[in-house]
Amino acid sequence: MLDQISIRLSGQNGDGIFSSGDTLAKILTRSGLKVHGARSYQSIIRGGHVSYSIRANTGDVRAPADYIDVMVAIRPDSFIADVMPMMKAGGKVLYDSKGFRIKDPEVPEGVTLIDIPAMQMARDIDSSIKILYNTVFVGAVVAMYGLELEVHETMLKGFFQRKGDKVVQINLEAARAGYSWVEENTSKVEHSVVFDRSKDGIYIGGNETLALGMLNGGLQSYSWYPMTPATPVGSFLATYGPLSGCIVKQMEDEINVSNYAVGAAFAGARSACGTSGGGFALMSEAIGFASIIEAPVVFIEVARGGPSTGLPTKTEQGDLNQMLGASQGDFPRAIIAQEGIADGFYLGQESLNIAEKYQMPVIIASDLYMGEHFETLDGLDFDRIPIERGKLITEDIADDELPYLRYKLTDDGISPRVIPGVANGMHDAGSDEHDEDGALVSDKRAGFPEAIEVRIQQMKKRMKKMDGLLKELPPPEVWGPGPDEANLLVVSWGSSRDTVREALTQAEADGVKGASLNIKYILPFHGKEVGEILRAYESAGVKILGVEANYTGQMMRYIRGETGFEIKDKYLRYEGEYILPREVRGAIEQFMNGGLQQ
Repeated sequence: MLDQISIRLSGQNGDGIFSSGDTLAKILTRSGLKVHGARSYQSIIRGGHVSYSIRANTGDVRAPADYIDVMVAIRPDSFIADVMPMMKAGGKVLYDSKGFRIKDPEVPEGVTLIDIPAMQMARDIDSSIKILYNTVFVGAVVAMYGLELEVHETMLKGFFQRKGDKVVQINLEAARAGYSWVEENTSKVEHSVVFDRSKDGIYIGGNETLALGMLNGGLQSYSWYPMTPATPVGSFLATYGPLSGCIVKQMEDEINVSNYAVGAAFAGARSACGTSGGGFALMSEAIGFASIIEAPVVFIEVARGGPSTGLPTKTEQGDLNQMLGASQGDFPRAIIAQEGIADGFYLGQESLNIAEKYQMPVIIASDLYMGEHFETLDGLDFDRIPIERGKLITEDIADDELPYLRYKLTDDGISPRVIPGVANGMHDAGSDEHDEDGALVSDKRAGFPEAIEVRIQQMKKRMKKMDGLLKELPPPEVWGPGPDEANLLVVSWGSSRDTVREALTQAEADGVKGASLNIKYILPFHGKEVGEILRAYESAGVKILGVEANYTGQMMRYIRGETGFEIKDKYLRYEGEYILPREVRGAIEQFMNGGLQQ
C-alpha cells in the first residue's frame, strides 16, 4: 500500500511528454494534492530523451521522488534511462510494445509490465493527430490511481478549446479509451492517498514565481535573450508583464540586454534582466557599470552545467565563483540564492527593493533544477512585502536646494537619486570614477592629491552600503536540532535546501539527528554568524558535511574564506542531474560510518 504517488512519463522530444506531465500534475493538484514536478530534457528540438517526473501527496512535497511507482515508457530508451535506475519491486510500467517497437524490455525484478495498445487506440480515434497516444496514456494513469476521469476531461476541455470542438472531442475519446482499457484489463495501484477536490492550490515553477514576484514588486522593465534555463522567466513576463505595465524587450544578445536594463534603471524604472551562465559572462561589464553609476538593477542568473556550452539542459550550482567575480574591482552588490518555489515569489520583490534602496546591482542565483521544477502552493501573500524605492527624487529640485549632488557623501553611503527630467537634477553618469556631482577624476585629474582623495571618499561611500544591507538581511538559521542534540550538520545553499532536509528526515530511521544550514544571502555574507554556528556544532562533537552541485565545493570554499572554518567533508554532484533525497541519505550514511566516497 503506497503512501504517495510517483509517476514518470518518459519518451523523446516531440512525444508531448511535457504537456502530458503538466496535465497529470494539474489533475493531481485539482484533486487536492501537493505536487512536485520536474522535467529532464536534451538540447535538440526533436528526438533525444526527455522525461517528466511527478510526486504527489496530501502533505507538502518539496523534493523529487526517490523511486517511481508508475512509469509511462514510450520509447526503448525509456527503459535504459528511467525504468532501470528509478524503479523497484512493485512498480508498474505502461508501454506499447507494438506501436513503438519495444521488444523484450529489461526491468528490475518485481516490476510489472503493462502492454497497452495506445498507438492503435489513438489511430482508431483519429489517425491525423500524431501524438494522440499521449492522451491515451494519461487517461490510463488516471485510472491506475483511481483519479476522477471528470477532472481529466475538464483539463482537456480547457486546454484544447482554442483548437475547436472537434479537437476537444478527439482528446476526450482518447482519454476515455486509456481509462477504460485499464479498468477492463489490469489491476490498479493500491495506495492510501486521499483525494479532496474541495482543496485548492496553484501549480507553478521556480522561474515563474520569481517573475510573478517581480511583477507584484512593481517591475517596470525586463530585458532578456533566450537562454536555457532562464528563458521561462522572460516567456512568463512577455505574456503577463504588459498586463501590469511592464515593458518586456527581447534583445539580440546579452550585452545589449544588460545595458538596456542599466539604462532603464537610470531612467527611473524598476528594472531587471535574466540569463544563464554564458550570458551572464557577457553581462559582467554592465554589472560594474551599474554599480559605479549607482543604478538599481536585478540580474537573474539561472545556472546550468558548464564550462562554455557545457550541459545546456542540465543543472549545476557551478556559477558561484563567476557571480562573486563579476566585473572588475571592488564594488557593492548583493548576491541572493533562491531557496524554493514560494521563496522565489518573495525574493523577486525583495531584490527590487534592495536594488533601489541601496542603489546597487542585485544578482539572484538560481539553477535549472530550481527554475524548472514545479510545486503546488496553497497561496501567496501579495501584501507581505511593500514596495520601497529608497532615496528617489521625483519632484523638481528647488533653486535653494542646489547644487544637486548625485553622488553626495552620506553617512549610509546612499545618495539621493533623481529621475532624468526632474528640474535641476542634471548630472554626469559615467563609468569612470567621479566626484560628488559626477565630474570625472579618472583622466587629467587622476593622481593629483584632490583626485586621490575623491577616489578614496567615493569608494568608502559606495562600500558603506554593504554594511547597511548586511544589518538589514536576516542571518541564516539552523533547521533541526541544536548542537547539544544533533550528531550531524549539513551545510548547503540555494536549491539544495529541501532535498537535503528530506534526506535528513529519512536518515532519522538510521539514528541520525541531523540539522541543516542552508545559505541564502551570499553577498554581503553573515560571516560572523555562520562561523559561530559552525564552531558551536563542531565544539559539541557534531559531524559537519557540505552538500552542493559542483566539482570544487565553491560555497564551502567561500565559507572558509569568510569565516576561517573549513568544511573538509563534502558530497559534491556535477553530472547535471538533480539530486534525489535517497542519494543524499546514502552520502550521509557513508559519512556517519566514516567512509564518504565520491
